[in-house]
Amino acid sequence: MSVPVPPTIANNSEPGPDGSRFVELGRGRHAFKWHEFLNPTPEQLDALQRNFRLDPLAMEDVRSFDERAKVLDFGNYLFITVHVLVREDGEMHDHELEVFLGRDFIITIHNDPLPEIDHALRRCLADPRRQELGPDYLLYLIVDEMTDSLFPMLDKMDDEIDLIEDETLTRATPQTLSRIFQLKQEYIQMRRSVAPMRDVMNALAGTRYGIIDAKTALYFRDVYDRLSRIYELIETGRDLLGNALDTYLSVQSNQLNQITKTLTIIATIFLPISFIVGWGGMNFELMPFRESVAFWIVNISLIAIPVGMLIYFKKQGWF
Repeated sequence: MSVPVPPTIANNSEPGPDGSRFVELGRGRHAFKWHEFLNPTPEQLDALQRNFRLDPLAMEDVRSFDERAKVLDFGNYLFITVHVLVREDGEMHDHELEVFLGRDFIITIHNDPLPEIDHALRRCLADPRRQELGPDYLLYLIVDEMTDSLFPMLDKMDDEIDLIEDETLTRATPQTLSRIFQLKQEYIQMRRSVAPMRDVMNALAGTRYGIIDAKTALYFRDVYDRLSRIYELIETGRDLLGNALDTYLSVQSNQLNQITKTLTIIATIFLPISFIVGWGGMNFELMPFRESVAFWIVNISLIAIPVGMLIYFKKQGWF
């Protein structure tokens, strides 16, 4: 399928002022055109739909820009939605990329800058052998960059889990609990993004779509394998956070028990003292400064009884 080039787009590997870009890639029968749109206007989307005769159903998804990862076959082209995760300032951001993939063209549409696309283009231009491959291989390079960006993120999150585990055993605070729940939410968001992405890569790695070359399908299989590994790492991280949460609650419960036990021992020690002082103070008219046997009995008891109780509690292992 030969597609027209919109007259507003020049052949340039660098984005234009409006964020659009048009690049001719490939060689021979694998030559193809790549069109990129960054945060396109409704007018640009309307022109794109007319020029490439895109299905209204796919364009509705592009305009809504709130779709899970998926792939739809429209015969002479595929409509693919993929996601990339970015973690900034401790917050997870999910960026969506819409792709139209034909035999001699690829269109990428996104609302946020995606460095992975520029990295994929540089990889494609740097190796002459990649010029012999079609637009499906450029799509592989893009999703490959997206997948690789998740591993450093997971490594950093794993380091944070290690710190949380240390804190729960040594100096657990309410901030530790807050970090546990924050990381759990990030892992949940990653799982929601990675699970559909894995299904899409599995579909592209199969033989159901004629637009995907058999050789390129092997590369998508590799991405699928790495996404499966990432999914396992996400599940492992969630399990570790669950264990850290259980440990935190156990430590807090033990600390509460220690405080309760200490307060109980103090109250128990002062119970006989309060009784002796109350009973003796109301019945000794010579108290407290005149000589009296009862005076010394009471004062010795006030010292001996707490000491004896502490020795007894210590032998029982209560503290």
